[in-house]
Parts: sequence; C-alpha cells; structure tokens
Amino acid sequence: MAATNNLANCIDKFTTRLDKVIAQETVTGDLNMNQDLLGEMSGNGKIEIASLDMDGLATHKRGQGFTKGGISVTWQPYQLQYERDREFNIDVLDDDERAKIVSANAMGEFARTKVVPEVDAIRFAKLTQNAGTTVKKDLSGADETVAAVLEAEQCMEDHGVKLSQCLFYHSAATKKLLRLSNKYQLSAGESPNSNFGTYDEMKMIGVAGDRFYSAIKLLDGTTSGEEKGGYEKAEDGKALNFIVMAPEAAAAISKHEKLRYFSPDVNQDDDAHKWQYRLYHDLIVYLKKKGLIYAHVAVTA
Repeated sequence: MAATNNLANCIDKFTTRLDKVIAQETVTGDLNMNQDLLGEMSGNGKIEIASLDMDGLATHKRGQGFTKGGISVTWQPYQLQYERDREFNIDVLDDDERAKIVSANAMGEFARTKVVPEVDAIRFAKLTQNAGTTVKKDLSGADETVAAVLEAEQCMEDHGVKLSQCLFYHSAATKKLLRLSNKYQLSAGESPNSNFGTYDEMKMIGVAGDRFYSAIKLLDGTTSGEEKGGYEKAEDGKALNFIVMAPEAAAAISKHEKLRYFSPDVNQDDDAHKWQYRLYHDLIVYLKKKGLIYAHVAVTA
C-alpha cells in the first residue's frame, strides 16, 4: 500500500506556529502596534494617524469665565510600504514518508533565518533614517562608549522620558565595551558574571550585526543579481552602534496576509508540495516624536 501523505492535516497548526515565530523572534517586538489600531486599517494597507495640536494654559481672570483655546485634529494618511512574498515547491519524493518534517522545517527555517532578520533590518534602518538625533562616530574605548550612551540618556530625559521606559538596542561590540567599563565585586559563593539586562534602567536588547544597519537594500528576487531575495547593507549603509528610544515614538505593523499550502494532488505546476508566503508590513515613526529616537552610527563599519 502506498504511503499516505498527510501533510495537509497539520497545516492549520503549522501556520499558527509560523505566526508565533515571527512575533517571538523579532528583537523589535516591543514596537508592535496595539491591536485596536490595526482595526482601523483598510484591506489595502492604508491607515490614518491622528495628530493633535492645542493651545497651552492661559491666565484665569476671576468673574470672566474661562479663556477660550483652540484644538485641532489632523489625520495623516499612511500607506504600508513593504509587501514581500516567496513561493517554494518541495518535490513529493523529498517529502514522502516524512512529509510533516521536511516542509515544516523548511518553512520554519525560512521564517527564522529570512523573514525575521529582514523585518528587523527594515525597522532599524527606518528608525535611523527618522531619528531626531543621529551621531556618527566609531566607538573603540570603554569610557568613550559610556559617554556616548550618557549623551543618549540625556537626550531622552531632556524630552521628558524616563530611562526605565526606554529601549536600548545595541551591537555586541557596544555591550562588550560597556561590560569592560563595569566595575563589580564578588561576594562569597558568587560566580563571576558581568552580564546585565538593563543599563541605567533601560531595557537592553542585543541585535545581530547582520540586521543592524543604518540603511539596507531589499532584493526583489527576480532581477539579475537579486534572485536570492532578502536584503543586504546598502552602499551608503553603516553598522549601528546603538539606538536608544522610547517605544511610543514608533509603531511596527506586521499585516501577515497569507501562508498558503497546496498539496501535490492540487498543485498543477509540479508533483510537489507548494508553499506561498506573503507579508505586508511597515514601521511608522510619528513625526512629532522623532526626538525620542537617538541613533549612534559607526563611521567605518
């Protein structure tokens, strides 16, 4: 009796798992937009963002009532910018007895190694390009690095943001230099550990170097030389040392359109399992809150 390929029976479970991979693996997950705002998005990826402008306090004159002020609300339309996809065909013979393993692992790896890094890379590049303050300087010494971070902290506090509310995205090299500057003492029975998850109460988030650039180029997947798809550092792109920001300055939207599967019996193009993946997303940086983003960019890297 021929082996029964029951891959279709696990599709619902697996597509849910893929969504979770995207949400959990991105290091920019703190910027995900509130679900209530997603409800205001139209099917074609358009959204309108409210901007308020109002007068400040006036001197109260007793017996003369209240001083009238003005308040205006303007709506800024925004179109999601990044619409990406990819299709894979896995030959039925490659997925014969182990149908649920080959395809599931392939798409899981695709999400983890291709989708997630690209989503993060796009967001970091956009944060850098829209930062209220951008410093371009190489960091090589521990004291120099501490001073650079303190400047970013001062910027946040000057804008009225508590450091405990800030996100501190950093490269591995930046954290290494901060650890070298850290003076610590061991108590009896303790093991040496200079690792730390916060810096001056800011949440530290380490970012892999291959997705931490000031500018990237998206490869379209079809043009000669770009068939591999994905992204790469742009010609004018530089490595980022760190980004300090308040989460309220930006909102990440991942509108996961489709993850579709066609069994070999349905696939009319080939005797293969067909997977089609599509992702529509963007990062919105609020115009009035760009000052809450501080980017420190390397010069030579």
